[in-house]
Amino acid sequence: MNAPKLNDKSEITISIVWLLQIISIVVVATWGYANISERIDVNAQETRSLRNNQNNYVFPDIRKLEEEVIALQKEVLILQTDLTYYKEDHQ
Repeated sequence: MNAPKLNDKSEITISIVWLLQIISIVVVATWGYANISERIDVNAQETRSLRNNQNNYVFPDIRKLEEEVIALQKEVLILQTDLTYYKEDHQ
């Protein structure tokens, strides 16, 4: 059997319905790929942003708690001093 040879004068016949189906499949596949690729990029940027900003979310709470502990320690020291002087005055 002789295989058909392809050259610049080769022709192909295809139904319009098949052509439209092929074009629509290519369009849907391209749109889907672009959409998924965009979602992946957005998620990657969000992840980088969260990793870069995680110290800003965690440490201000810790710093605030440390400031409150220091303020309470000062109040305890003042109250202890007042108690000491009060006991000395009443003895």
